[in-house]
Amino acid sequence: MDTLEGARDIQADGDVETFKVVCRMCHGGCGTIVKRSRGKIIEVAGDPDHPVNHGKLCSKAGQPSIDQLYHKDRLNYPLIRAGERGDGQWRQATWDEALDHIAARLLRIKQEHGAEAISFFRGMGLNNTNVIARLANLLGTPNLASISYFCYAVRVAACKATATGKYNSKAWDGAVVPDFYSNPHCIVEWGSQKRTSNDHGLIGHVPMTEALRSATTHIVVDPRWSSAAGPADIWLPLRPGTDAAMALGWINLIIEEGLYDKQFVEQYSYGFEELRERASEYPLSKVADITWCDPEQIARAARLYALAKPACLVLGNGTDHLGLNTFQAARSLFILMGLTGNIDVPGGNIFYSAPPLDHLSLKDKLPPEQGAKRIGGSRFKGLDDAGWAHPTLTIDAILSDDPYPVRAMVAVGTNVLTTYPNTKKVVAALKSLDLLVVHDLFMTPTAEFADVVLPAAGNLERDEPRLHLNIKGPHANYMDVVSSKLAIIAERRSDWDFIIALGRKLGYEEYFPSLEALADEALKPMGMTWAELKAQQYVEFPVEYRKYERMGFGTPTGQFEFYSTTMRDWGYDPLPSHVEPPESPLRTPERYRDFPLVLITGAKQPMYMHSQNRQVGSLRRLASEPLVEMHATTAKGLGIEEGDYAWIETMRGRVRMRAHVHERIHEKVVAIHHGWWLPEKEGPLHAAYEACANILTDDDPDLCDPVFGSSPLKGLLCRVYKSGDEA
Repeated sequence: MDTLEGARDIQADGDVETFKVVCRMCHGGCGTIVKRSRGKIIEVAGDPDHPVNHGKLCSKAGQPSIDQLYHKDRLNYPLIRAGERGDGQWRQATWDEALDHIAARLLRIKQEHGAEAISFFRGMGLNNTNVIARLANLLGTPNLASISYFCYAVRVAACKATATGKYNSKAWDGAVVPDFYSNPHCIVEWGSQKRTSNDHGLIGHVPMTEALRSATTHIVVDPRWSSAAGPADIWLPLRPGTDAAMALGWINLIIEEGLYDKQFVEQYSYGFEELRERASEYPLSKVADITWCDPEQIARAARLYALAKPACLVLGNGTDHLGLNTFQAARSLFILMGLTGNIDVPGGNIFYSAPPLDHLSLKDKLPPEQGAKRIGGSRFKGLDDAGWAHPTLTIDAILSDDPYPVRAMVAVGTNVLTTYPNTKKVVAALKSLDLLVVHDLFMTPTAEFADVVLPAAGNLERDEPRLHLNIKGPHANYMDVVSSKLAIIAERRSDWDFIIALGRKLGYEEYFPSLEALADEALKPMGMTWAELKAQQYVEFPVEYRKYERMGFGTPTGQFEFYSTTMRDWGYDPLPSHVEPPESPLRTPERYRDFPLVLITGAKQPMYMHSQNRQVGSLRRLASEPLVEMHATTAKGLGIEEGDYAWIETMRGRVRMRAHVHERIHEKVVAIHHGWWLPEKEGPLHAAYEACANILTDDDPDLCDPVFGSSPLKGLLCRVYKSGDEA
């Protein structure tokens, strides 16, 4: 076995070695204690000394992480397609042969069509963003696309346009997050399932649980009140897609009743009078009609939030998936934080300190004329500012050659087929590529259509610095490593190892030395080396509260911008407003007659991270198939009982799921779990057409958020009817 690196606090007791490492079964980062005997991982348990999770782990960690590591279906060797796309014929290759094959075809495509004909797609933020961007910029392609366009990054961009500005990911972390560690008196969960899903390095299941125990008020704003949220004082089951209207109703009441923080508004904000005028368009009677919520309950929730000091808003994917109104809905919630003085104060929503890092992306290496070719860049200016190409427009370009041919896709840690809207169009695009490369843990539906499939190293198999999504702990941001390499199995390689090797094959040896050298480069602003970081469990960067009193905000005005000058300069409305979802009872009443229920996709299941780990038996037993959730009254009217199969149908298609009936969801709303495919079913699709929520969703760019391009995955119109037991 090769030398294993990256473990910290090594202890040995006979044949058993013990290590303290970070779990990366999701992008949270809990502390774990791992035991290894004779080279094999035998136990993963929570680390009781870790300051964030205190030894508690979610269902994905522990034994399931071992099960994933040694799963019989893991990819172990590079594979090159030996037959037609999707027919399952492969030949095993060496990494050197596979990389030579990939590099030669990429360079040929670049020569024939230009560098922009090469696209990179990456999944959730598991630390590969910076190194992939480095290669894309050197290669000369602006087309790096990510699931982030409707997952978290839109919140970062909206926060940047409102508050962080030039401090974004430099002096301050990317987005404002709840401070669970300073006893918030009021906690508002808005479109979030923080205790079953972790984002931006904020582990939910322990810190939020502890904060809820001491909070005097818990408010849930969500059409679906998840069981994981626990007891709540107020539940506002708003109509999906009306979040901005709800927030503006709160803002209007808070201003009209004088409940806002006058000192913060007068000294540190910009555009208050403009905000007052805009919010006056949203009296509670109007907001109640739009959102389907009781006006008295809306008023009560707004007052409780405004009067509690401190109070925090907990955000999630619920506001990321709204299509036309995504960016402004996020901005309206940030405005609520500033308006009430709950911004960057203990127990409110705070900006953690950003570790000083070289992010390695080499943005200056992408020529301006190439950057101007970024697909969707001229249309979605917030997305372009973040450096992302628009994924669904890129998929359109693959099929249409508009605005130019896109002939290659390198997909790293992303199951493109199941995670982007309009699944059948995605399949057509994957089939039409000249080159599709997939680097992943398992043979996913996306990998089934690839030309080259590469085996990825996962949790406990890789050793890299964490350059973003750092752990938010008690009053400090924690700089640590990404997992640790405690096992080397077959020829699996980490994302960094793959991209470094490909960069060298493409002729950029100067910019892709060893992983260790790149890690040293990244950490140089911290004044430490990669070896020194690995010798520590983590490095703390303490939180400084009320930083704006010393340094202002990072916006062009230096103020917290209710009226966004950045939005104005981009040509968008500088103030938030409600925009009806692309299809809704109000915008498309004729369609509503045929599709009388409102659908939300993306409901989280704690045992899964997006489309991952349906193969892992210890997790699959906890949730064996996708579910459709509906209110008991609705189900009864449809003749559907708990456990029955039902069809869920939109204008785009239909899927079949087992019904889960309860009373914690609005009667006119149904919710389905996302990311599903069935590895045990025949390939290449593995039942994606029957189980994947994105069969039902729309990829039309005219329905996307105009600033960031986020697709509408919530607020869709659907109908539900009972199915027999037939597939």
